[in-house]
Amino acid sequence: MVAPSDFAADADFGGRPRTDRTDQILFWLGVAGWLAAMALTWPSSLSFGDEVGYVGEARLLLEGRVHPLANSPGVWVPTPSGGVAQYNLLLPLLIAPLLAVLPRAIFIGSILAAIVLCWMGSCVLRAWGRSPLWALIILAHPTIAILSRTVLADLMFALFAVLAWWSLGRSHRVATVLSFVGLIAIKPIGVTLAFALTVGEAARLWPEIRQRDARAMARIRLAMVAIAAGLVAMASSNLITTGRLWFGYRYLFLTTPPFWYTYLPSTGVSHLRSLLLNPPLLIAGIWPFWRRRDYGVVLLVLGMTLMMSFFFYVDFGKSALDSLVLSPRLILPAFAFLLIGYAECLAQLGHRIGHKVAAFFSTEVLAKLSRACLVLAPAIVAFGIGGRHKRWQEPMGQALAVATEVTSRLHVDELWLNYTAGKAGLLFRGRVRMLDDSGRPKVILCNSQDESYRASVVRFDCARPGYRLEASVNAFQVMVRDSD
Repeated sequence: MVAPSDFAADADFGGRPRTDRTDQILFWLGVAGWLAAMALTWPSSLSFGDEVGYVGEARLLLEGRVHPLANSPGVWVPTPSGGVAQYNLLLPLLIAPLLAVLPRAIFIGSILAAIVLCWMGSCVLRAWGRSPLWALIILAHPTIAILSRTVLADLMFALFAVLAWWSLGRSHRVATVLSFVGLIAIKPIGVTLAFALTVGEAARLWPEIRQRDARAMARIRLAMVAIAAGLVAMASSNLITTGRLWFGYRYLFLTTPPFWYTYLPSTGVSHLRSLLLNPPLLIAGIWPFWRRRDYGVVLLVLGMTLMMSFFFYVDFGKSALDSLVLSPRLILPAFAFLLIGYAECLAQLGHRIGHKVAAFFSTEVLAKLSRACLVLAPAIVAFGIGGRHKRWQEPMGQALAVATEVTSRLHVDELWLNYTAGKAGLLFRGRVRMLDDSGRPKVILCNSQDESYRASVVRFDCARPGYRLEASVNAFQVMVRDSD
């Protein structure tokens, strides 16, 4: 039986019929190529400041603690009762086992999230009668590629949003509850996305709800139960880590609230630029959901994008192109849905083009070319971005390798870091501490310049009384305490 695929004879350039099984094989071949490119350019250090917070909290959990010591690495918020974690507990819980086995294995979480997100996209497209191959544009998207190489919550956030919508639409009880719990617990704004999906689903089912249809009523009750479970999970984890019901985020450095109208000209324009250019006319991806009356997705995409357009921060890079790739990070759930809808639009466009060129070109050749492009694109993008990213990380990776060799030679299982060496040093196999005046550690890894990709070069003095320079790698210095 021939699946209703865009690569079937009457749907894709008039090519010969292809079975759904063939499309599935080609889809997983594209995923395998992307994964191979990731493996060849595996990250050697952290990239974003937020990762320091997540990994620092995971290290704290492995020490059997939830509240940091004065020199614990991470991002902590001072309170009258001591420091608390700024970020959520869910992601550190997920990466802690990987960190315990092998620090560089922590990137597996984001890589798996990207793959499952792409697979979910293929499931949606198949349900819409399209080939799963079109979902490979998700892995081929530069933003997905770079975030897959980090220990950030954004990809899992997007995955939980798609899973919540998909499972709720099919009334899968366990999957709905688990995905809503993940969506709400992983980021503070997750609860707003959960309500958007629920309200949108209620709007879609409103005629049935008015007639007291049992199945429609049961689905909305399921969503409310899932939201309640998510709120309980969020409140419980926050009580453990912060001692209160909400997250530990603090914006004391701002002169205005974190969401404010004055941020719209910069943040809002950046998000609008992404929706129009990354890829071109990505906003058109909302149309397939609107046409199918998936109002939950429409409300999530529009609501989240508008809400985050008033947020004080939007990610950026050194160039306009870097910023275009990084800026979707804070609206990635909306981006994920738009990419799925965009794939549907491309599939429909390919169908129309195929019929128009059938009289002039070999449709079989065009069909094979389109399949080849879709299968190869994820690996090409991942290898190109991964190679550049790995080259930027090389100094940090080399510094950690040298520091590891020094500690091994001196039979020391502890590495102390100055503030700017956190992204490199947090992947040390042993114990990690931040440099302070509380003691005289044996080995120190010091970075003499700012570690941020975006920041201008600022120099720091690594010289410390009683320590000698053991090794130097680029801006990093490995300092060893003189004999007592």
